[in-house]
Amino acid sequence: MKQLITALLLYFAIISSGHAATWVQLNNQNTEKLMLDKQSVLQKDNLKRAWIKIEYKTPQVNPETIDKTYNLTKLLWHFDCASQKVATSQVFQYLDDELVYSAGIEAKTAEFIEPVPESHIDIAMRYICKADKPAVAAKPTTPEAEKVKASSAKPEATEKKSETPVETVAEKTAEPAVKAAAKPDNAKTKDSNHKTPWSYKGKDGPESWGKLSPEFATCAAGRNQSPINIDKTTHASLKPLKSIQKFPAKDIANDGHSVSVNFKEGNMLVLDSAAYQMKQLNFHSPSEHTINGKIFPLEAQFVHSDSKGNLTIIAVMYTEGKANLGLAKLWGQISKEVSEPVVLKNRVTPNELIPDNQSYYRLSGSITTPPCTEGVRWLVMKTPMTASKEQIKALNEVITFDNNRPLQALNGRIIVE
Repeated sequence: MKQLITALLLYFAIISSGHAATWVQLNNQNTEKLMLDKQSVLQKDNLKRAWIKIEYKTPQVNPETIDKTYNLTKLLWHFDCASQKVATSQVFQYLDDELVYSAGIEAKTAEFIEPVPESHIDIAMRYICKADKPAVAAKPTTPEAEKVKASSAKPEATEKKSETPVETVAEKTAEPAVKAAAKPDNAKTKDSNHKTPWSYKGKDGPESWGKLSPEFATCAAGRNQSPINIDKTTHASLKPLKSIQKFPAKDIANDGHSVSVNFKEGNMLVLDSAAYQMKQLNFHSPSEHTINGKIFPLEAQFVHSDSKGNLTIIAVMYTEGKANLGLAKLWGQISKEVSEPVVLKNRVTPNELIPDNQSYYRLSGSITTPPCTEGVRWLVMKTPMTASKEQIKALNEVITFDNNRPLQALNGRIIVE
């Protein structure tokens, strides 16, 4: 590891001394400033690369070195303008000019991802690729044809973003339901990667999910399904959760099965030495999980994903009591009909919806909607939050049916606390 860091530092020193950096400001917010070194922009084959600098007004915490803070990050980003994707090959973090963390991989093995709109990566990509015409998703072309497009594209007067919607974890945006008011729970929504209709009741309800599509077979055949009742547990020395929960929610939607909230990038969870990004929050009423047989009026599920698509979900129970300020800000923009995501006007952060006491139960399970994919790490908070009677009623007026999957068999699984 020391050899890798030394090699990276040497490489960084070489490329830094090879030219006088010309930093261009791309974005300046209250909390941070995004800059790009124009002199570092280089095109090789179909990729462009550039050094990026992010200056933070307040110290940040890296989940992998949570005991250290930094206020400056330098990154080497690689841009595939044809597919509108970006990869990171090198990262350097500094605290007042002192290097506190570094990491790097070969560019050819770096993972290219589609940026979240208006994120740092998205802003930098638009700047770098503004003279390149992005590929049109509706008309796929061969790799050879895309190379021709990338090399012959002309500068445009306006910048274009990829028309491909950003996919949330384990879920894709699908067509909104028709006549949502009549059958809101049968809507084809982004709760599933599939267009097969499913519901929480009737012939397409939970008892039939495994028969609706071959891709839903795990719903019936799986041995590690969620939710479950948490009662018999094994005591172990669970480590305190290391997380960052300060970045705000981006938008909210009534997808016909649940109220879902998408988050801006930045919220992190470190579990088993892996970093998970918080992607989405879904609400279920009544709760899907039960604790010692107790059903709660509301459960919030915070979906996290690592770079390989592995999922960890934090579940928070809500009891009836004092109104929750975070819920109040979210509820103010919920549509009573199935809708596309609506950008939130008010700032809502995860720490407004997750308890300060983060003692938890841990178990292995699945997502609770079709296709019921297993291998999910569940962290169920022991301490509930509160929501007022009016707030619970408001959600039930939007999702007018019980959207909790029935309890599943434990099948020998161990619940750790």
